[in-house]
Amino acid sequence: MNSGIILFLIGFAISGFHWIGIVLAGAGLSFFGRSIKTKVLYGTVAGVMIWFAFVAYTLSIGIYDKVTQTGTLFNLSIFLSIVVGGASGLITAYQTDYR
Repeated sequence: MNSGIILFLIGFAISGFHWIGIVLAGAGLSFFGRSIKTKVLYGTVAGVMIWFAFVAYTLSIGIYDKVTQTGTLFNLSIFLSIVVGGASGLITAYQTDYR
């Protein structure tokens, strides 16, 4: 199994408890990118997936309406998951040898 998938899964599991999970998940998916643009894109995709998991969790326990009524905090959850995920895609951008 690829180390990127393992890192993504660990980050996805940790993201329910701490924001560092978003960083680990974004870095894990960014291993599959060939350029800086695709690495940032894959990191952003990881952030979006984590945010959708957050929405699914709030729907499953029945507090989605209360969460959306917080307004700015709900928008901040979207913004931070996408920005932190995209920025964490740059963690693996130092690699230049793609053999």
